[in-house]
Parts: sequence; C-alpha cells; structure tokens
Amino acid sequence: MNESFKKKRKPFYFSIDLEDFCYDLKRSLGDPKPSSNLEALEKSYRIIQKFSEDYLDGKKITFFTTGILAKKHPEFLKRIHEDGHEIGCHYNFHDNIFLSNRKEFSNQLDQAISSIEKAIGEKPIGFRAPNFAINPENKWAYEELALRFKYDSSYQTSSNIEDVDYFNNLNLKEFFIYVMPILRGKFNFRAGGTFFRLFPSSTTIKCMVEGSSMGHVPLLYLHPYEFTPDFWVTWKELSFMPFIERLIIWFRQLQWCWLGHRSVKKKIKDIVALFEHQGPMNRIVETEN
Repeated sequence: MNESFKKKRKPFYFSIDLEDFCYDLKRSLGDPKPSSNLEALEKSYRIIQKFSEDYLDGKKITFFTTGILAKKHPEFLKRIHEDGHEIGCHYNFHDNIFLSNRKEFSNQLDQAISSIEKAIGEKPIGFRAPNFAINPENKWAYEELALRFKYDSSYQTSSNIEDVDYFNNLNLKEFFIYVMPILRGKFNFRAGGTFFRLFPSSTTIKCMVEGSSMGHVPLLYLHPYEFTPDFWVTWKELSFMPFIERLIIWFRQLQWCWLGHRSVKKKIKDIVALFEHQGPMNRIVETEN
C-alpha cells in the first residue's frame, strides 16, 4: 500500500476484548467448576497476530483482558505483552457492571489489576467494561476508574463529541464507543463483535464514518471467538444443566462461535482500505501526557 494512499485513510483503533469464552459461559450458567480452553485462546491469538501483520501494517493492538484470564493463564498473557501489544483491563470476571455496586466494583477492579500486573509486570492503564455495561447514571463507576486508569473505552454515545460533557470533571480520557441508531432509532449498531460478523461491512463502515464525522476516532473491537470456532462448548461440558436449557445454550453458540466467522477476514480488508489502525490505544494517552 503506497504512502499517498495511506494518508487518505481515516484513523481508527482496532482492539481485542480478550475473554476466556468457555470459562465465562460455563461460569455464567452455574457450572461449579468452569474450565478454560487455552488451546483455542492460543490459536485465536496466532490468527490475530497474522491479521495484524497482513492488514494493520504490523502495528500492535490493545487487548482488554479479564483478571481471571490473567490469573489462570499468566504465561499466555505475558507472551502477548512481550510481543509488544498493550494489555488493558476488562474487569475481573466478564460480568455486567450495572448489576454491581461501588464497593463490589472497586474490589473486582483491584483484583483484576493485581492479576494482570502479576502476569505482565506492570499495571494496565486502560479499561473497557464487559458488554460496555456501565449505566450512565452510575457515575461512581467512572469515578473509581479515574482513580486507577488513565483512559476508559466503555461509554456508548450517538452524540457529537463536543456535546458529551460527562467526563469534564474526571481525570480520565474516554475513547467513546459510537453507536449508530438504525431502524428509526429502535436499534443501535456498534462497530464490532456480533454486529461486525452478522452485518455487511458497508454497515460497519457507515457507522465508523458517521462516528468520525461527529469527532470520534472509530473503534473496531473483536473477540478471540470471532477468529476461530474452536471455543464451542460441547454437549458433554453442559451436562450440569437441565436438558431444555442445555439445548438452548448449545444452539445459541451458533451466534457466538459460528455465524459470520468466514466473513471476518474480508470485512477487515474492507475496513483497512478506508481506515488506518493507529496502534495501541495507550499511545495517544502517553503522547498527550
């Protein structure tokens, strides 16, 4: 790709929400002894590395990881860090923060930070909430984040960046998640995850262009299970569940671990034809400081 073409592309950030899908799913369903699938995690990382080399000009990526993954697989996380990628925090467990309270939230943050620091030798400076699930009215959550991190990437908005004054009194840089209203505002679209796999790349591009026009640097986020179907939790592994619930969850994995996976490579190519990845998200924070 020649230099003159690169200069025409708009900036964006590509990041990975590094979740232990098998552990998280089984834990959420009540498995008394949820287990991981380290082999699938390692395979997805190799694929992501190749994507970085082929489509992101070899630039490094921000991986928002859960504390439990760092605790269970520190060597895996250390390898990602030693490869030059940024390790951010994705909470301790993959839980929705709006179901928590300030005390529990603070405790879980500190546990996550401790596990990540033990794994890679330094504290993370960035945070992203699982499922972006912090209610706007829970400003105490962002106050706690500001005590521990330099930046956050959890706040969803459809507004122009100049109209978002939520963080004016917080010492916390925000990488906003732009959400594009569709179907006359009845549905909000994000550039990443299941949206990325199930919708055509033109919809993701439209969302990113619209967000850029409103002053936001577009963010494209994906997960390890977007790159390989190997995270599928088997029928036998769900044996602790009642039959009907077990059947529903087994089929629901079609959405998470199969649908749209073959289109990911082409869609990323479509994105980088118009947008240029800026590298780890901590770079802009370090530059501003």
